[in-house]
Amino acid sequence: MTSEVKDPTRLQRLLAESIQTYLSGQEEIGVSAALAVGDARALQASGLADRENQTPVREDTLFIIGSVQKVFTNTLAAARVIEGRMSLEEPIVRFLPPEVRKEGSVIRQVTPANLGTMTAAMPTANVPGQPAAALYRGEPPTPQLLDFWKEFNPERHIGTSYQYSNVSEVTQGFTMVGAAERSYPELFARDLQGPLEMTDTLVDLKGIGPQRIAQGYTAEGKRIGFRGVGFNSTATDMLRFLEGNLFRVLSMPLLTYRAMCLAHEPRFQISPGHAIGLGWYVTEVGSGARLVSKAGGNGGFLAWAGFIPQRSAALVLLTNGHLSGSGHKSLPATGKALLLKAAGLDPAVLAGLEDADEGLLQEEVGA
Repeated sequence: MTSEVKDPTRLQRLLAESIQTYLSGQEEIGVSAALAVGDARALQASGLADRENQTPVREDTLFIIGSVQKVFTNTLAAARVIEGRMSLEEPIVRFLPPEVRKEGSVIRQVTPANLGTMTAAMPTANVPGQPAAALYRGEPPTPQLLDFWKEFNPERHIGTSYQYSNVSEVTQGFTMVGAAERSYPELFARDLQGPLEMTDTLVDLKGIGPQRIAQGYTAEGKRIGFRGVGFNSTATDMLRFLEGNLFRVLSMPLLTYRAMCLAHEPRFQISPGHAIGLGWYVTEVGSGARLVSKAGGNGGFLAWAGFIPQRSAALVLLTNGHLSGSGHKSLPATGKALLLKAAGLDPAVLAGLEDADEGLLQEEVGA
């Protein structure tokens, strides 16, 4: 990789140009972004975190990351595999509540690998009752989720086909919590948040000043009343997480690094050149390189995170609004093209490649 590719001034220019093109003049949308190639970094904070109060986006503004949080859960699950507490191919019922082991039948066929690759034949939508909120807060599975597990009887065969699923990630989370015999908050703090110093990656925003909290907006500019379930973060915090996936930072235990490597190993081929690992989507982008990425979003927020291990390149894009009108390039498409260009690769290789990551579906607002 040439020194020109790692020039911070070049990265800053590429980042600014890409965001300007993506926004298409809709400058009120708040954006927080972080781009790195090697040890060179570029950051950008623009637009409004709160349109009504004219609060600008800052580098420490907190955005909902939506389904990008699925890679947290699957990395924590991979750590339980590294520890020997569970395997990717054993039935998950071993780690679920006793009533599920007793009454569930088809659920016995599901493995952690099925959940991570979304081949468990589970539905796209989550079950009612906000089971993800219970998981992230360290609470037991909700009654609705217990009923879902016990009554699970899909029309498709388990392990044979891909279908994007929110309930798969929640099930993975409770599976690895059962294997570890520790709560999700404990595991997240020990394995990810603490070692990577992700102090601004939070579920509970109690005590955080309103000037730091981004509000979400629809394409029509309407402020959403419910921000969503799960993690809030900053672009710089998320970049630390991606850099941990690229190389073992000094503060990170070997367990975490090995779990990260296991999580983005391709496991199920979705289409030519496009596969899925444990929560991560893996796309072949030429010259022996792979783009590893995840998108997320809801009715008022969009997020995308990706990295190219072979080029030590990583990018985070966080926004608090949907573009109005039609014909715009999506946030994932913008992120992929920018990251490839920053890493010295040709974005044209993306033409015609499928992107099966449906993490930007607006229905996720109540996941």
